[in-house]
Amino acid sequence: MISIKKYNHKMRNIWDEFVSISNNGTIFHKQSFLAYHIERKFTNHSLLFYNVNKLICVFPAIESMLCKEKILHSHPGASFGGLVVRDGVTFSMCNRILDALESYCKKQKIKSIIMINTPLIYYKKRDESLNYLLSWKNYDIEERYISHYVSLSSIKNLKQLLNKRKQRYLKDILIKKEFNIVPSNNFNAFYDLLVSAKKEFKIKPTHSLDELKKLQQLFPGSIKLLVSKKNNIVAGGVVLFVANKKTCLVFYNVVKQQYKKSNLALLQLYNIMTIAKQQKYQTLDFGVSHSPSSSNPYNPKFSLINFKEQLGARGVMRIVYKKNLNE
Repeated sequence: MISIKKYNHKMRNIWDEFVSISNNGTIFHKQSFLAYHIERKFTNHSLLFYNVNKLICVFPAIESMLCKEKILHSHPGASFGGLVVRDGVTFSMCNRILDALESYCKKQKIKSIIMINTPLIYYKKRDESLNYLLSWKNYDIEERYISHYVSLSSIKNLKQLLNKRKQRYLKDILIKKEFNIVPSNNFNAFYDLLVSAKKEFKIKPTHSLDELKKLQQLFPGSIKLLVSKKNNIVAGGVVLFVANKKTCLVFYNVVKQQYKKSNLALLQLYNIMTIAKQQKYQTLDFGVSHSPSSSNPYNPKFSLINFKEQLGARGVMRIVYKKNLNE
């Protein structure tokens, strides 16, 4: 019998510890991460699933309203959410968890469920049971995003991941020694650069400056800023999120407009790849590749995808599922 408890702040340690030992949990699922929002407020309706007295699953979620109907939605304060399951949970148990979730929602007068499951590259042990079961239980695919990643554990020399042209560009920029890439806590200088870069596409950064600073204070070992300097002036930068013990995510990779043709973006990503491999991470996620200024926000940005593929990256899906419980 699966029982469900609604999260409250007294459960934070239990929740976060479970996420750390789970099969597919990441920093984005932790309540200590989800609480960082300064400019946006959410009605937290996260859930804990127990088999007898054993915690086997959590669902970081919020409650929202649409057309006067309640929706249970994967927490929008994270890149992805969905069900986080204990390592070793069986296919049958996953099925029972979903049944319990739907039964709970109906009792709570919740009319629909939206969840963004963890991409497979973040799993300790690859398991597609949840995706299969969601399709079988008539969850519609509401949205799809394409991200790109490189596998770091399967290759000794990272340069071999790069195509021949990118290898030449990298060699050239390393010989010139124009840029010095260093760890930094100076989010102010980086953020000015980030805002300028996003303004080109008429969008704003996902995080405010204060939110980035707060996250770095909350997770000093998991939120890393590296800046590129030329003549001691910031020319570019990368923000890396260490998602879990297996996978890191490049959240921002920006370069000052005047250095766009210098291959600094390539140098920054290669530097991050090197650091991630040295620190024994198996996978590096380069993030989603879409055209934010397009009339269809899900249009793939082919130039960016091509750039990532030239670094040895391959595609992985982020899928948004939705089920209307009235049907």
